[in-house]
Amino acid sequence: MLFMVTQTYPTKSVAEVAKVGMERLAKAPPPYVKRLGVYTTPGGDGLKSYSLYEIEKGHEEEGAKEVNKNLVAFFNIEGWKFTWESLMTAEEAATLL
Repeated sequence: MLFMVTQTYPTKSVAEVAKVGMERLAKAPPPYVKRLGVYTTPGGDGLKSYSLYEIEKGHEEEGAKEVNKNLVAFFNIEGWKFTWESLMTAEEAATLL
C-alpha cells in the first residue's frame, strides 16, 4: 500500500526541518517499509514536502506506526504541519466501483 505524507512549514523553520529530516533519513526504515522518495517545492507560506512510502501487504498497521514515529520528531517545529494519505492505483480504485 502506498502512503503520502505532505508537510508544510514556513521559511523561518527550513533549517530546523532540514536538520530533523536528515536525522530521520539517516535511520533506515524496517524492511516492510520502503521510502520511495522525498520531494520539496515552494508552496503556501514557505515550503511543501512530499514523502512517499510503500508498506508491504500485511504490515500496514506496524508500517504506519513506524512512519508516524518519524513525524513526531517534527512536532515542536514552529509552523510545521502535515497530512497523511493512503494512495491507490487506478486499478485498485476501479475495484471499489
